[in-house]
Amino acid sequence: MPRNRAGAVGVLGGTMWSTRQLRAFVVAATVAGLALAAPSAATADDDVPRAALTVDEVARTQCSAAAVRPLSDQLLAEVACLRPGVLAAIDDIPGVELGINAAPLLDAAAARALRAAADGSPLWIYSTTRTLAQQYVYHHWYRHRRCPSVVALAAPPGRSNHESGLAIDVPDYAAWKARLRGAGFRWLGRRDRVHFDYRGRGAGDLRRLSVRAFQRLWNRNHPDDRIREHGRWDAATARRLARAPADGFARGPTCR
Repeated sequence: MPRNRAGAVGVLGGTMWSTRQLRAFVVAATVAGLALAAPSAATADDDVPRAALTVDEVARTQCSAAAVRPLSDQLLAEVACLRPGVLAAIDDIPGVELGINAAPLLDAAAARALRAAADGSPLWIYSTTRTLAQQYVYHHWYRHRRCPSVVALAAPPGRSNHESGLAIDVPDYAAWKARLRGAGFRWLGRRDRVHFDYRGRGAGDLRRLSVRAFQRLWNRNHPDDRIREHGRWDAATARRLARAPADGFARGPTCR
C-alpha cells in the first residue's frame, strides 16, 4: 500500500514544497505576530510539470484524489494562518505511517491524543484531516457512483468528520481500538469500522475554518470575482471550488 514520505510534494504559491516544508510553515504560523507568506508564483521552477486540471475535472475523470493534494496543502497552510496553533504534526510520531493522501496534520488536541496512544508499534493511518477540495472529489464520486472501490460513503463538502481535523481511518482498527479509546477517540463501529473521531479534552472543529480558508484563497487570486468569507459551504463557494486549480493557486497562503 502507498505511503506518505517526507519527499512527497505539494505546491504552495506556485512553488513545489515537501511535506516537511508544509509542516514547518504550519509550525511557524503558531508564533504570535509572525507574518508568513508562501513563495510567489514567480519563484516556481519552470521545469516542473504542472497539471491544468480543475478540482471538478479531477472528480469527473480520476479515481485518485492525489491531484488535488497541492491545493489541499495550500488550504491547510491557510487554516494555520487563520488560527495559529490549531494544527499539529503527526508524521513524526514513532511507528505512524500515513497513506499517500493523508495529511501530516490533525487538530492539535487530536494530535496530542494520538501521540499519547502510539507506542512505537506500526500504525498505518490512511485518512486524516481532509480539506474542502478532497471532500468535493470524494462526495462527487459517492453521488455519481464513481470509483466505488475507493469511496462507499462520503458527506457533502463542509460536513465530513475528516474536515473537522479530529478523524482518522485505521485499517488495523481491532488492534488499536482499546488504545485509541483510552486516549479519547470514539470508534464509529459497524457503520465505518476503520473510523475514529477524537472526542476528548480540547477537541475543536475545523470545518468552517476550512471553508473560510478556501474562500480567502479564492478572493486573493480573484479580486474581481470575490465571494463572502463566512466559512459556510454555499452555492457560490461550490461553483468556485469546482473551477479551482487542483495544483494550487498562484498566490498561496499568507499569515499577513
